[in-house]
Amino acid sequence: MTPREQTAAALGVIARVSGQRVDPPTLMPAEIILELSGEAVRSRLCTFTDATGQEFCLRPDLTTPIARQVASGDIPATRYHCAGPVYRLPPFGSNEAVEHVQVGFEWFGMAGSPDEDAEALAVALEAAKAGGATKAIVRFGDVAIYHAVIDALPFSPQWRGRLRRAFSRRKGPRELLANISNETTSPLAARIAAMPLAEGVKAVEGMIADLGVQTVGARGADDIAERLRDRAGDITPDTRIAAALMKYMDINAPVGSCAAAVEAFARDAKLDIAPTLEAFRKRLDRIAALKSPFWADATFSAEAGRRFEYYDGFVFELVRESALDRPLVSGGRYDGLIKRLSGGKRTASAIGAALRVDRLEQRGAA
Repeated sequence: MTPREQTAAALGVIARVSGQRVDPPTLMPAEIILELSGEAVRSRLCTFTDATGQEFCLRPDLTTPIARQVASGDIPATRYHCAGPVYRLPPFGSNEAVEHVQVGFEWFGMAGSPDEDAEALAVALEAAKAGGATKAIVRFGDVAIYHAVIDALPFSPQWRGRLRRAFSRRKGPRELLANISNETTSPLAARIAAMPLAEGVKAVEGMIADLGVQTVGARGADDIAERLRDRAGDITPDTRIAAALMKYMDINAPVGSCAAAVEAFARDAKLDIAPTLEAFRKRLDRIAALKSPFWADATFSAEAGRRFEYYDGFVFELVRESALDRPLVSGGRYDGLIKRLSGGKRTASAIGAALRVDRLEQRGAA
């Protein structure tokens, strides 16, 4: 098939169940992408700065600009499908084009359920097959389980926040936990924390005056004192707690045994994450009933779902074993994104998937 035929075939499958077509803006503020996925993605963005100094980028995907339209109220929270070019600078040493065509769907406001997750996966995999994908395997995970494990283990609130943010980085949680033996409380933070808040603020004001420096932006002495007190209360996790999370991160199992593997971990670690595991089991049952292509050989990975920080539930990729870092399909649930983009003004459940048309057909395959 030609790329045009591949796009039409994949989009035809998606459009049947994905409401109306939407064509999101090509240009968007770079700060939105950087806030969602961190500075690590900057090297992949096509950016420029306007005359006022604001940094913009060409859309690196279709999900973010569509979600931004929903968050702003420009379009309602419903089902959409889309197709169009996106722009990413290739990794160093890669000969991939900066511009490529993405086909996909974004479903908003359907309350979210194991049934919807299963349908979304099935639609994405059927579309990939229609577009020419062959000899590919599914890798999937569940960010909600990772969050449930963190919440069930006795980490401090500060460490829970760190570990959530670290998940979007390759080896992020592992690197964070590997350095816990080097964590120490700042003597300054400890001293401020030992004072009543009002005295701590006065002490910070005195230090600022002695140093003769200006505070940055709106950050005053009271804010600095609060941050130092918070830092002093940031209890370094015990190595046994870190080891328990690492044990979960090590889980990698075939679809037929993955639920049992996760349940065994929770039982051995004495963690109560039953509601999350029940939803996980239900989703697997719904997916199995749909008999989606490529699913029989799927593999669960506890570390799946890093590419974008906004994923917060079921995640999946369709890949070839010869190119595990170049997915044909990427998708998942991101129920918190609309609230985040709207500053809390709107909320909507959300799940979507994106297909790389240039990767669907395996050139030269038998």
